[in-house]
Amino acid sequence: MPDEPEEQEEAAEARVRPRRWIAWVWIVPIAAAGVVAWLVWRDLARRGPDITITFRAARGLQPGQATIQHLNTVLGTVTSLRLTDDMRKVVVHARMTREATPYLTGSTIFYVVTPHLGVQGISGLSTIVSGSYIEMYPGRPGKPRRRFAGLDRPPIVAPGTAGRSFILHAPDLSSLTRGSPVTYRGVDVGVVTEFALASDGHDVKVTAFIRSPSDRLVHPQTRFWNAGGVAMTLGAQGLQLRANSWQQLLAGGVAFDTAAAAMSGAPSPADSGFTLYDNEQAAMGGRGGSPLLSNTLHNLNAALHNLNAVMRNLNRATAGPQLRDALGSLNRVLTHLDRLATRTQPNINALLKSLRAAAQAAQRAMAAIQDAAGGPAPSNTNLPQLMSELGQAARSVRELADYLDRHPDALLRGRRSDPR
Repeated sequence: MPDEPEEQEEAAEARVRPRRWIAWVWIVPIAAAGVVAWLVWRDLARRGPDITITFRAARGLQPGQATIQHLNTVLGTVTSLRLTDDMRKVVVHARMTREATPYLTGSTIFYVVTPHLGVQGISGLSTIVSGSYIEMYPGRPGKPRRRFAGLDRPPIVAPGTAGRSFILHAPDLSSLTRGSPVTYRGVDVGVVTEFALASDGHDVKVTAFIRSPSDRLVHPQTRFWNAGGVAMTLGAQGLQLRANSWQQLLAGGVAFDTAAAAMSGAPSPADSGFTLYDNEQAAMGGRGGSPLLSNTLHNLNAALHNLNAVMRNLNRATAGPQLRDALGSLNRVLTHLDRLATRTQPNINALLKSLRAAAQAAQRAMAAIQDAAGGPAPSNTNLPQLMSELGQAARSVRELADYLDRHPDALLRGRRSDPR
């Protein structure tokens, strides 16, 4: 038998190492999965309901980019757009946040914000860079709603603004429009929100909203008038033009006033009806607010009355036909001036004719008085002074009438120097 090896090979021994449960290469994928799970959980926690808003046009809304905001805070995102079955409107699908959920009720308002130039200024300029978005006015607590009809234009008065609306009846709309200011003694206290034809089509109903606390100034005796354009008054210093504000000059406006005696009564309730007069003169009538032009005519009327009384006294002493003719002419002019002075909105052409007639009658009256008196007036009258004043007034009236005839644009631009 062959000899066995003296030395046997030593048996190999295996080294046992503790097994690791997770290899280090899995740390990164697990961390990424955790982040994704957290983001999904956060999105689900913030996600609110899906809603639809119907507009007449998309107006630049882009799915995935356009947002729904309130006070520059994002409350939702537009997810998709589609047309209605009749292809006349656009349905906007949006996903709201959980914070907006309690305010999605029947009174919630939506409208698209785009650049807009109106009587109240320029708005929406930020959309030139960021794009159009939808503005939301939160609704009052009520039954939840998920389908809405968006407004075609922003509301003139923000929902929830304290104040009251009043209905003004006018024969025509004139220069008024949505957003025209409502003023009280020159202070902006409200705005015209809507207008529409009356059911019978005979007049226009204008809705004016007056903010609190100025709405308490409206009483049943309150007078409203159209304050748009330029107000013209004629006084000792000539023609004066005034516009309450540039908004009223461009887009019209409404003004109102309440007599002090009426302030002690209860204010008018909301939606009370009032007459909208053409101007302040027509609104005030004879209620202590007569215009300066009427005051001027009244003063001229009083002077002519005094002259008429003196001439009647002279007529008793000298009953000549020339003096009777002058008196008749003067009486006719005086009657016309009486009627003209009581009107709150005089016609310019009639005024010019009346002024010329007054000047001519005054000059004829002075000539008749001088011929009839034949010398100085009695010592118990101030006839010479009256004749002098009347002569100056007649010349001034004639000059004014002639100037207005040559320059009718002076009614709007004022008096200008004649070229020499």
